[in-house]
Amino acid sequence: MKKMYFLKGMLLAFIFFQFFSCTNEPLTGEFIQDEQNDAEVGQFIAQIAGQEFIAASTSATMTTDNKLVITGSKPGGEDIVLSITDAAVGTFSLTTGGTNENAGAYFDGSINTLPYLSAQALGGSGQLKITELNTDAKTVSGTFSFVGYRIKVDENGDPILDGNGDPVLESIEISRGAFNAIDYILDDTGGGGGGNNPENEFFAKVDGVDFIADTISVTEPMVGDVHMIKIEARNAERQLMRIDVPRSLGVGTFDMVRISDGTKLIALYNAAGGAENLTSNPGTITITEFDLEAGVLKATFNFTGTDPLNQLPDVVEVTEGSFTVYFEGVPGANNTFTANIDGAGYAPDDIVVESSVVNQFPRLTITTTKDDKRMVLTFPLTVTEGTNYEMGTEVVVGDEIVATYTPMVGTSITYVSSPGNLLITSYDLANGIIEGTFSFTGRDASGQDPTIYQITGGEFLIVLP
Repeated sequence: MKKMYFLKGMLLAFIFFQFFSCTNEPLTGEFIQDEQNDAEVGQFIAQIAGQEFIAASTSATMTTDNKLVITGSKPGGEDIVLSITDAAVGTFSLTTGGTNENAGAYFDGSINTLPYLSAQALGGSGQLKITELNTDAKTVSGTFSFVGYRIKVDENGDPILDGNGDPVLESIEISRGAFNAIDYILDDTGGGGGGNNPENEFFAKVDGVDFIADTISVTEPMVGDVHMIKIEARNAERQLMRIDVPRSLGVGTFDMVRISDGTKLIALYNAAGGAENLTSNPGTITITEFDLEAGVLKATFNFTGTDPLNQLPDVVEVTEGSFTVYFEGVPGANNTFTANIDGAGYAPDDIVVESSVVNQFPRLTITTTKDDKRMVLTFPLTVTEGTNYEMGTEVVVGDEIVATYTPMVGTSITYVSSPGNLLITSYDLANGIIEGTFSFTGRDASGQDPTIYQITGGEFLIVLP
């Protein structure tokens, strides 16, 4: 199987924050472009607010239409991501805005999952210089620096607003950035429409007029730590319709959001040459097939497109939407979960996978239901492959592992793991898949009910959201 490579954090073209009128926190220090490359071969380095950043791992992807994405990563979710269209030896502005889609982003791994962006409308700016692009060896070298802004959040992850109700921005300076002979891979996973890939289908009506796709692009970005499926369709008039679907969503009917950080279910419409994206407000999608192993996504959708910040009067009604798109599947990527309850088999009808952050610990929660029964397993994503962990009875610090069983939802109490064990058998970050086995004894946490349930033979394979 050809290994999947995901573009880290590159839904940056979808920057709704450009419409905000925000309170900016001043950036201290002088912004200096330094083109000296101090990186060693294979190294990615920078100064972040004056502190040294040396990436523990690097990746770079070049699409068939010369879009280059370079990522330098450190443990804990700290990433610098650079995106360049029409990549070649030369100097590029990272000041995102207008027709310039080049961008710099910095994810700091904190509770604020939004990246600092080099968006002009936010006050950001930047520059990247590609000094060498070796198409034979598939390596790239260069220097960069940028100033990034993002919305500030409180300890609960909610946006902080000023006295006028506008979001407060915070900024950071990335300077002395350099990468030296970073290997890149060619990404040809994007699908096409028309004569490029007739299997992909996309149709909708915009204010009652047929939107017939002339080209269809299907890509699989990774935004922060969230895997996405991005579908872009353009018609002969160059009108754009786009739908972002979290890869962990599954089959069912779901509501779309109006504003996204790149990790949410959302749709947008842009008229040919339109200056603004009109986003789903409201919108729904019904997914009838989402096979991650075969790489098939089928759905119908409708949405009302409006200015996400209600500053423009434009409104469009998108109806009768439908698509069938194909992407590169990953063998064994469909979610599975089984266990035995007092010796009887438990194979749930529904598996819901959600991510969260508790005291800066990223967590995964698997909620399963079978008739009236419910079983939940939650653990931190800091677990490691091959390690056996003991379970607890509640999540307090954020690094606990807890399982629960409810024999009759809405009627019976929930029995918690006391004791229990979890073994991570595989942790495939490249493809976003985690596998494990588990067992636990379910008890009443209050100690009043003497009933116990023995959960044995638990196994799961989960695609990370």
